[in-house]
Amino acid sequence: MASKGRESWGKRQREQTKRERQEAKRAERAERRQSDDEPSVEGLPEEELYKQFAELSAAKANGEIDEETFEARKEEIWTQLGLELQ
Repeated sequence: MASKGRESWGKRQREQTKRERQEAKRAERAERRQSDDEPSVEGLPEEELYKQFAELSAAKANGEIDEETFEARKEEIWTQLGLELQ
């Protein structure tokens, strides 16, 4: 009878390990699902940002906005595009 007790203890351990692995997989799936639901890029689409920059450049060339406004808005657009100002 003593050996039978060890076998059931081993079985309980295996089952516990199996449950823990299943729970870990469930948590990973839930995390993936949550990250898929969130938009990967914040803000406007890339082509819209390029269009805004073209309009901004045209406005500066036509004298509609000053240099300071141009630089501030250019920095905002470039940041959203993920570009670095040099």
